[in-house]
Amino acid sequence: KRKPSSKGSDDGRQAPLLAPQNGQDDDCDTDQATADGGDGSWDEGGKSETEEELIERMSHQIPQLPPDLFHSALFQPNPDGGSVDHIMTYNHRLKMAADYCDDALHNRNLQVTPTSWGQKAAQRMSTNAYLDGLVILTIMFQMLLAVWEDPTDSSKDPEWVELSNWCCQAVYVLDVFLGMAALGNERFFRKKWNVFRCCAILFMFVGTASDRPLRSALLISRVATLRHTVNSMAMSIPKAVEVFVLFGVTIIFYSVLGQVLFKGDYIFTTDPNGHKNATNSTVGVDDEFTGSFDSFSRAALAMFVLSTTENYPMIMYPAQDTKPITGTIFFMSYIMIMVYIILALFQAALYKTWSEELERQQTKLRVRRYHSLLAAYHVLLDDGSKNMSLEVWIDLVGALRKDVDESEMRLMFMVIDTEQTGSVNLKQFLTGAVEALTYDFDDIRKEMEMSEAISKGNMFCGKGVRVRLKRIMRRRAWRVFIYLVAIAHTVFVILAPLPLEYPRDTPYRVVLGVLLFFSVVEMSFKLIAYPIVRYWKGFSRFDLLVISASVVTEFIFPLVSGNPADPEGNWARATQCLRVMRLISLSKRMRQLTTTVAGVREVILRFFLVFSLLVYSFAGIAVLIFNGNISEEYDPNDDDQFDVLDPQAQLNTMDEALLALFQIAVTNNWQDIMFIHIVDGQKVKMWGSVFFITYFVVVVWFGTNIMGAVVIEAYVTAVDRRDLEARSAASALTRRRN
Repeated sequence: KRKPSSKGSDDGRQAPLLAPQNGQDDDCDTDQATADGGDGSWDEGGKSETEEELIERMSHQIPQLPPDLFHSALFQPNPDGGSVDHIMTYNHRLKMAADYCDDALHNRNLQVTPTSWGQKAAQRMSTNAYLDGLVILTIMFQMLLAVWEDPTDSSKDPEWVELSNWCCQAVYVLDVFLGMAALGNERFFRKKWNVFRCCAILFMFVGTASDRPLRSALLISRVATLRHTVNSMAMSIPKAVEVFVLFGVTIIFYSVLGQVLFKGDYIFTTDPNGHKNATNSTVGVDDEFTGSFDSFSRAALAMFVLSTTENYPMIMYPAQDTKPITGTIFFMSYIMIMVYIILALFQAALYKTWSEELERQQTKLRVRRYHSLLAAYHVLLDDGSKNMSLEVWIDLVGALRKDVDESEMRLMFMVIDTEQTGSVNLKQFLTGAVEALTYDFDDIRKEMEMSEAISKGNMFCGKGVRVRLKRIMRRRAWRVFIYLVAIAHTVFVILAPLPLEYPRDTPYRVVLGVLLFFSVVEMSFKLIAYPIVRYWKGFSRFDLLVISASVVTEFIFPLVSGNPADPEGNWARATQCLRVMRLISLSKRMRQLTTTVAGVREVILRFFLVFSLLVYSFAGIAVLIFNGNISEEYDPNDDDQFDVLDPQAQLNTMDEALLALFQIAVTNNWQDIMFIHIVDGQKVKMWGSVFFITYFVVVVWFGTNIMGAVVIEAYVTAVDRRDLEARSAASALTRRRN
């Protein structure tokens, strides 16, 4: 642990705040700091632990600063003697404290205040949102340029493409120099992603086509959320290594055993009719499995393809024809062990490591938050030994949040002042400041505005009518009836022919119209009981929009057109399909499930972006390796006129590579693309399978299981929270009855 020093740091803020107690600089490589992009969104999926319990559990990670540390840094004796000179005014310290609190709210590293004018200007420019957007758009534009670039020789690119690449590289250089000027060389290159970014930019100046796979990685290194996602994924791999070892040992064992049992059984001859069949076999198989067990490499490749469950019969049946019992036992045991046990263990291991990594990252995020809050408290209150008064809190919130008034600031202070003493100590500030500063007063404002609006007039009807309607809608019988209406509507939408013809389909029209009438009555009741629509929840507004559109397409359009037999068929059918979604909006359980998925939508979106960028990188590598390996006129089977049954196997350009790799990611007949290149390829043979296996493991297996771990964790957390709320409500009801 570093011993705190009373001297100020070179960056303008105090050095001990930048030095965590684990011996690493708090501004170190962010891959050891966060997994969610620094926005704190992972806190929703964490353990149900209070802030006080967390502080007690990890107090060794929160720096214990000497009482006079900030006093000595903020004040110093006048060199000429006499009174003490203030280094910083109260307003400047208030602004620093607000900046520290903003760091805590966003789970950022402490943002260091530069000392020199040039460093301040560089920091303002490097953190500018417009510059970030420009750099990100530039990287995406250069990624798109790969469509017009020559696959292997950049010297053959069109002039405008070459000029665009040089402009993109100029933007990258400017971005790097601004970052170095803002942070200093030492702090800038302390981050591994910055080192990688500089190396990638230097490699781009070589002017070869081999820099294309680096473009997506450059985007990841520049965007913090994507960078943290990749870090969290990478840190989940080492703890699942034992499952990979088990997977590899199993493949080796069955590959060697398969050579012993089936070598020579996968040799093809041509019968008089011109059809290829295995020797002593009545089952026709593809050329790709010829000699599957004649060598260890082919056997291992066949076993890996079999572990993906692709073309299982094509591998098993030739061996089963020659050795029925042995072949059946061999392949069925392999499938049972590999697919149903080892791959399931792989998913379980990733889920376990992801959960542990999630908990570890939450702890780091909270420690980082406490560092920032501790800095704010000490900077604002000199030596940190004083309590924070209400007046100081109002000044701090006023500098941080411009959207709250003084009465709301006082409510925030009441959240922190748990002992109602009129002042807040350091522990109370650490445990309650973030919750108070992030408290959303919109719901309170909406309730007050709605109550005021309703009290000013009777709206659609009297207060008594609204109260009675609310009671009706809260009854279980009413909710069941409305849900049965939605179920009946779904059933008749499924059964009704398309398009509805008159007069044959009149019964369907009548039933659907009656069900829509019941939905209109429901919406009318809700509008009368809760007249302020803008305060409705999202699902209720969706229902209102769908019912209104259905009334227009099924009732109003026929009257306007004068043709009741054809109520704008397609439009009416579209709104009828949308009303099927009310099966979700009317069910509390379904709403909670949908909310669970929506709660992790940003995380899922980041994963999709990361995997898309990984596919782009693999596509760039594929073009470099397999360009010209398969000609554009290649037809593996020549069995249909339009080649719709043939896979898109060419990897000669970026667009072809992206399409082929997407097909592999779907896993349907992915091995056809691989075998076409390693069997019929002109320049790449067996060693090319390493690329396809690596891609399948990284993108398909690893990516799918990580995504599953994220969704499972979110679902389990949501269910636990729902059960906890239900138990709390039941306990409260029991106490009221007693």
